[in-house]
Amino acid sequence: MKKLHLFIVTAILIGIVACQNEPVKKQYFEEAPEIEIAKKAVNAFENNDPESYRTCFADTVKFWHNQNWVTESGLTMDEQLQVLENVLSNKEYFRYENRIWEMIIQDGGMHWVHFYANLKTKFIGDDVEIDVPIHIAFGVVDNKIVYELGIFDMHPFYLAEQRLKEASAE
Repeated sequence: MKKLHLFIVTAILIGIVACQNEPVKKQYFEEAPEIEIAKKAVNAFENNDPESYRTCFADTVKFWHNQNWVTESGLTMDEQLQVLENVLSNKEYFRYENRIWEMIIQDGGMHWVHFYANLKTKFIGDDVEIDVPIHIAFGVVDNKIVYELGIFDMHPFYLAEQRLKEASAE
């Protein structure tokens, strides 16, 4: 009976130790090659460098900014490059400040890079600086961005455009 009791206790202890030695899968990163490709894309957008920007993305990339990525088809690379041209053509400056970068790996293996910053910009001819928080999530596969989802408040941009229209009407 004593041997049976000792055997049971030993088996339980071995089971506990075996469970504790199981490696924990790391899924959160502050440095990774995927973060570097997303940084390159953001810097190229900010600096109006469409050639460098394009190299960060897969040919099949889709962009959703302030859109439902489940119900909307998203923009293609050529459409996004037109957005880049339009966004920067009427701004005195366009920059991101207070940048935060992180990457998570979902249980299924998808790598998502998250970018948080304050977008600061000013329309040419307007006296008001726009300062809005922004979040962009980049889905990265084989060191190319395949999805870009951006969320930010568009209201200050609409107000600036309205001020410019009113000023030009005077």
